[in-house]
Amino acid sequence: MIDDYIQATMAQIQIPGVSVAVVQEGEPVLVKGYGWANLEHSVTATERTVYEIASVGKTFTATLIMMLVEEGVISLDDAIANYLDNIPPAWQPVTIKHILSHQSGIPSYTDAKNYWEITRLDLSKSEILALVTDLPLKFQPGELSAYDNTGYYLLGLMLENMTGQSYGDLLRDRIFTPLGMNATVMNHPRDIVPHRAAGYRWLNGKLVNKPYYSPSVTYSAGGQLSSVEDMVKWEQALYNATVLRQSTLDLMWTPHPPNLGNDWNKLKYVAGLGWWIINYGDRRVVAHNGSILGFASNITRFIDDKITVILFCNLDRVTRPDAIAKEIAGYYCPSLARFALQPSFEMD
Repeated sequence: MIDDYIQATMAQIQIPGVSVAVVQEGEPVLVKGYGWANLEHSVTATERTVYEIASVGKTFTATLIMMLVEEGVISLDDAIANYLDNIPPAWQPVTIKHILSHQSGIPSYTDAKNYWEITRLDLSKSEILALVTDLPLKFQPGELSAYDNTGYYLLGLMLENMTGQSYGDLLRDRIFTPLGMNATVMNHPRDIVPHRAAGYRWLNGKLVNKPYYSPSVTYSAGGQLSSVEDMVKWEQALYNATVLRQSTLDLMWTPHPPNLGNDWNKLKYVAGLGWWIINYGDRRVVAHNGSILGFASNITRFIDDKITVILFCNLDRVTRPDAIAKEIAGYYCPSLARFALQPSFEMD
């Protein structure tokens, strides 16, 4: 039955390949691939297929930050300027918490007018930041909420300055290797990656290979590769609170609304710390979407129902991977199926 739904959805949107994991009470109940990881070579998608996961990777960046908070090395209320040089004057009041909860007011470099002209260029980190360093804040830090890739880019630089390690090495040493997530790495198109999926776009009525997209524009804002098999291990670490203390995870999964606006009741979602909290009444639901050329992804944790769905696709026209994840969850927890789908939350 669940297979029929997934295959029908794939046919409707014309998704080449999908890999899905469903974890219930910390144990996987579905870990499976559907369709094609690579159309040109007729390679099937499996649970081991490796996808670009885009902004789902922000949950990893946030976890590294919270590890340093737990260790007493940093505080959420510290200004990002305390840890980085040459921060524009307008950014000086921005705290780590503002960034984690998308309340910094810093313009996202992915919204720069010439962004799509530079995505094929391998730029330096300073060149990426230069896209927005001369722009004014969108609002005063903490006042409102607006999705901000720049802030998460800054967190990567901060982590490197604080630890003396590269961002990728930090992820490997502190999260991926301890959890046995051996297929989860930083993306670079030049690298040989076992089971790597090809990414596709829909153009002029047909599927085409995605264009080159430089890893310099993703970095700590969503530059990881992973498989749903690996993400089951990530979910188990969250479920069992082995990667962070439960109190820290609860803080990340608590709504952190801005001072102005009414995100919870108006938008039906609000930022936590590295996660989005979705308004499904009294149910605790946290999630993150990811979208990048050729790929779409989602992780949704229905905390009170003890069910998590992870979904990776190799087509970028999947605008609501979270909607597919919710539908899948309903097959395993019928009470979830009765809840109307909430509006889309940020994902880029």
